[in-house]
Amino acid sequence: MRNKKKFIFTSLVLVLSLSSAIACSNGNESGNTKQPETPAEFKIVDGKIEPAVTITMVRGEDPTVKFKNGESYMDNVHTRWAKDTLGVELKTLWSSPSGDSSYDTKLKLMLSSGDNLPDLFVAYQASTINTFIDSGKLLDVTEAFDKYASDTWKAALKEEPTAWQPFMKNGKKYAIPVLRPTVGTQSTLWIRQDWLDKLNMKAPNTLEELEALMDAFVNEDPDGNGKKDTVGLEIAMKDQMLGAPMGDSSWIFGLFGAIPERWYPGADGNLQYGSIQPGIKSALGKLNEWKNKGYIANDIALHDFNKVAENVTAGKVGMLGGESWMMVYPGSMLMASNPSAIYNPYPLPAGADGKNMRTIANPYTSAILISKDISEEALQAYFHYQNAMFDAYNSDDPFIFKGFQDGYDYIIQDGKANMDEKQIPGGKTPTMKYTIAGSDAVYPSKRLETNLKMAKNEPLTNKDLAALAPTGILGIDDTNPLEHFTTKALLVGIEQTDADVREYFQGPSTKTMLSRKELLTKMQMDTYIEIIYGKKPADAFDAFVQKWKSSGGDDITKEVNEWYATVK
Repeated sequence: MRNKKKFIFTSLVLVLSLSSAIACSNGNESGNTKQPETPAEFKIVDGKIEPAVTITMVRGEDPTVKFKNGESYMDNVHTRWAKDTLGVELKTLWSSPSGDSSYDTKLKLMLSSGDNLPDLFVAYQASTINTFIDSGKLLDVTEAFDKYASDTWKAALKEEPTAWQPFMKNGKKYAIPVLRPTVGTQSTLWIRQDWLDKLNMKAPNTLEELEALMDAFVNEDPDGNGKKDTVGLEIAMKDQMLGAPMGDSSWIFGLFGAIPERWYPGADGNLQYGSIQPGIKSALGKLNEWKNKGYIANDIALHDFNKVAENVTAGKVGMLGGESWMMVYPGSMLMASNPSAIYNPYPLPAGADGKNMRTIANPYTSAILISKDISEEALQAYFHYQNAMFDAYNSDDPFIFKGFQDGYDYIIQDGKANMDEKQIPGGKTPTMKYTIAGSDAVYPSKRLETNLKMAKNEPLTNKDLAALAPTGILGIDDTNPLEHFTTKALLVGIEQTDADVREYFQGPSTKTMLSRKELLTKMQMDTYIEIIYGKKPADAFDAFVQKWKSSGGDDITKEVNEWYATVK
């Protein structure tokens, strides 16, 4: 590392450290936060590095990010707060759209051109992350994280140990995962409540009841327009079976005991590939039957997330699987034209053998990659900054981040947060997306505990509100009734966590994956669609399995389990 300057540790730091120790001995949780072991040279006054230390970075432009007051990634209320409060100056060298491949392309060009890397940056795509890890230009963060991360941050990551796996090589950690809450990413069954009530039916508990409801949604004119123009169930399956947060298909296959495109343990404890399991054959046969009956769209193979959103907004969909925020989007767009049209979340029905399965998201969204050439000051400044983001979980101050959130995420009125979009000058602007990680600091169990209290409409303490502070959402926003659907979906979803199937393979692409995965994926999709469309019988699945295995699938399975043996 370069520029290892010497700093002077102030007596004030010692006083603060002593205060923390006293608080800890008194059982104050805020005192449990072990401050990073800043070397004796590092000068911090009242939590602020003096003089300020600059961290260089590049940014992927989140298409959902909003700015106001003439701000940008380079200069906004958060970057100014970080400098003024923490003494950390965030300098964005460039930004590029992350909604397409632009950001990753630019990152790889930066690497191939031999340009100096910024001090750190966020990467989202596994292929990009692996390319940088293999380049040898990233810092092995193992020691730095152990040395500088606060106890709170460490505890948060300890709850999701598998989050490290995609970013490890030869036992060393080359990136820091950005955590996200996983509860709420599982599908619940969203059903048009107004249609359900009109037809005097109930949410299905079994596969047979699910089919009866689909039949009614298709054939009994639930929208009352006199036309047979509705579908019972919407699914996103264009190009891949998994990955759509709305219109998820995993639970449908899960009704028959398998999850496609996911590695998870089989009866022998080794990882098996869900796409070739026997239950898939039954599910494909059932989807063909549903298509023939009009329960799913005739052009279902062309439906992706955007098409699902379009059909929901058009009021043509009776049911779909989706994450907890379904009513925020696209449900809100439906309500804009038909205020009585709402979807309510329900538990998944029992499958063919009485059980069900569904996917749950990975516990990370992305990772922080740090240049091996980062200076010691910038490295410590990053940990100082990120530790401060996690300090919310040790605080009982809901306005711990007031410095950058007030006037953007909320305004403070009579000592409380007013999150009413109409009351915030210039509108509501989520500032958590301005942070280095581009998202809030997540301590999974503490966040879940608070979210469930909100879902149950239980009183929230200031400590609960502080746990929400990183999101900028301080309690239920009664001016936004759609949030009630989200919290209700959390409660429904958490009742069936035994159905959750996570992705167990978190390693880099194996040697055979690199050369054969694209072919195998196409082979799978072609076979699945041909069976669903009735171009081939369900028995064609058996031939597909044999061809998949002989075309590289067996080698991939062997390689995946060799990786699994190193982590299980």
